[in-house]
Amino acid sequence: MFSLKDYQDSETGQIYAFDDGIDPFKLNNRNIPVTLTETVMPKPSESHLWYDGAWVKDTEVPKGYKPPVSSVPSYNPAWVAFLRPYTVILQSKEDKLQISLEQANSGSYDNDKLSKAVAALPLGQTGFHALISYDGAIAIPRDIAYPSEDKATDEINKILCAILLGGVHAEVIYQQDLCCGALNKGKDIFIYTPCSHNRLRNQWVSIEERLLPLMHPRVLSVSDLLNAYGHGMSVIGAINNFSSFFLLHGYTAMAYQNRSDALASLWIVVEQLTSFLWEKKFLSNPKFHPASIKKRRDSMKDNRTWSTAIKHELLWQTGLLSEGSFVALTSARKQRNNLVHDGKIPDFSVIRSLWESLSELFQSASGLSQSRMQQLSPVEMPRLGFPENNNFDEWQELSEKLKP
Repeated sequence: MFSLKDYQDSETGQIYAFDDGIDPFKLNNRNIPVTLTETVMPKPSESHLWYDGAWVKDTEVPKGYKPPVSSVPSYNPAWVAFLRPYTVILQSKEDKLQISLEQANSGSYDNDKLSKAVAALPLGQTGFHALISYDGAIAIPRDIAYPSEDKATDEINKILCAILLGGVHAEVIYQQDLCCGALNKGKDIFIYTPCSHNRLRNQWVSIEERLLPLMHPRVLSVSDLLNAYGHGMSVIGAINNFSSFFLLHGYTAMAYQNRSDALASLWIVVEQLTSFLWEKKFLSNPKFHPASIKKRRDSMKDNRTWSTAIKHELLWQTGLLSEGSFVALTSARKQRNNLVHDGKIPDFSVIRSLWESLSELFQSASGLSQSRMQQLSPVEMPRLGFPENNNFDEWQELSEKLKP
């Protein structure tokens, strides 16, 4: 039977346990403090703090005292989320995905390859890059720029939205999708959080779980990913009031046919782009505002008087909006109002037309071609129907037994 031996960090009081017979001082591990000692002082209670090499009652330490932090740094900590559906990123278009059916069945595939970093995406003004792994992990540094789950989720959703605007299917993530990890050995994106990707990396999955992702993943090249991301970031950078989350959330909801969520989020994007076009393309253009009418522009900044519907009308009449998009936006606005006031679920065809009109709004607002967005179609999600020949006799029998 294995037994553990405890050591204590004389700097922080933290306890480290090692297999008995292992000398931590000979492991040459940078994560192990050099201030460990074999003399262990158990913590008397939760009201004690480590102070000057010993446990002291919290009422006896100096006012404002903060317990010491280890001088051993956390090396390359990361927030990690994954592209969906399961995606393999190849470093060149000539590379091939080489996992045989036999390897997938037996679990003998090259699992070490999955966590290898294959690409880097610039992260604005932070000086860091997001790292992308072979199995579609997106890792950003867990540092002062992204100190919490919400900040990290926002940034990764911005990356995903840029990829989407660049013409590559991407889906929204939430805080529960976020994993903790680190850059390991200077080349691998390691994750600590249990998830399906982690199980695949460690070959802990059943045959049923591993066959679909390993045999039928989505395959992207690094160059396609970089190209999509660069284009999308240019669009995002050109529109200062655009929120990445709502486009990404609306698109994801549309892909899964969650119609109410799709319309609600995509309409927020419409409002943002409409406000941008109204301010930058209509109000700022002197040909639409006779100099003899004083304070005309100021009066047209009142959103209560100049509603989105009126703005769309004028943007269409002045040629800043096509007739097709004007019609699609009018239909979507009516169904959005029905959703808000009457709880009526919108028609999917209206949402689809709204998505197509958004590409025109983005192109007008950013000045960049949105042909990629126009060509983008949501990944086909499985639609589960029901067998035509059913028998619910046992269901009914059990219901009779269980009903009060």
